[in-house]
Amino acid sequence: MNDMTAMLLSPVSILMLDDHELVLEGLAKVLEEMPEVACTDRASNSRELLRKLKEKKYDIYLMDIELAGENGLDIMQEIRKLHPQARFIACTMHEESWILHALLRQNPDAIVLKLSGVKAVKEAVLAVREGRKYFCPRFEQMYRHLENARTSLVKKNLPTPREQEVLQAISEGLSTCEIAARLCLTENTVEGYRKNLLTKLEARNMVDLVVKAMQRGFLNPHNDL
Repeated sequence: MNDMTAMLLSPVSILMLDDHELVLEGLAKVLEEMPEVACTDRASNSRELLRKLKEKKYDIYLMDIELAGENGLDIMQEIRKLHPQARFIACTMHEESWILHALLRQNPDAIVLKLSGVKAVKEAVLAVREGRKYFCPRFEQMYRHLENARTSLVKKNLPTPREQEVLQAISEGLSTCEIAARLCLTENTVEGYRKNLLTKLEARNMVDLVVKAMQRGFLNPHNDL
C-alpha cells in the first residue's frame, strides 16, 4: 500500500479487551494520540465485550488472549460469529511454544508480545488498518527459533503422526486401554508407542513426556491457555 492510499483510509475504531484496568488506560492513551485511530472502547471480560459488540461493530479488536477464567482465543471465535469481517490484534505476555502455535492457528491479523512494548502495538494498528499482517519482531524471532527446533526434531523422526496421536491421548489422561480403543490399536502396540516416545523425547515418565512435548511445540493441551 502506497503513502497516498494510506492517507485516504479512514481512521479506525478499536475495541480493547484486557482484564487489567491500568493496561487498558495505557493503551487508550497511546492509541488516542494516533491520527489513524478514530476512537477506542474498552472491555474487561467477554460479557462486556459482546454487549458492546451488539451495539456497535469495530474495525479492530485488540485483545489479550489470557483473561481471568477466560480464553481469549475462544472469545475471538465468538466475535467472528457476530462480525465475520473483524480484524484482530492478539496480545500476550506468554511465550510458550504451544501458545504461539495456538495463536497462529486462529489466524489473527497481528500478534504482539507484551514485552515488545508500545511501539509494536502502534505498528500493529497501522499494519492492520492498511490490510497487512503484522508480527512483532520478538514474535518473529521466537517463532523462527521454534520452527528451526521443530525442523531439527522432525529430521530425527520425532514424533511420527501416530505417535503424535498417542501423545495427545496421553496428555488427556487416557489409559493404555482407552488409547487402544480410540485409535483401534492393540494395547501392546500402544505400550510400544509409549516407550518410543519416552526414548525419543528423553523423558523420565509420562508427566515429563507431556511437559517436554509442550515445550517443543508438539502438543497443545486441550487448546486451553
